[in-house]
Amino acid sequence: MANVVITQLGPLYSIEEVKQHLRVEGSDDDELIEAMMDAAEQQVLQYCNISLVPYGKEATFKVAALMAITAMYDNRAGEGEISLPASSRNLINPYRWLRV
Repeated sequence: MANVVITQLGPLYSIEEVKQHLRVEGSDDDELIEAMMDAAEQQVLQYCNISLVPYGKEATFKVAALMAITAMYDNRAGEGEISLPASSRNLINPYRWLRV
């Protein structure tokens, strides 16, 4: 079994970072964006079949999750399928554990 070192727990990003990424001003959508932030974190972790972001790979997972949030936010009317974008999957594929 591999050794695991966790140096700190915390969110991948702040709402301010996400709103800047989405180019959203004001606070009208804050509650929705926060829900999408949580959903995107879970989506990238579930895709990789892991429960924590690998140490030193926070930036990679942050970008993958930001791309997922963008897809969710752009499709917030629910008119299309929401899945983890290919660009997100490409970034985190090396960290994916395939269950047999």
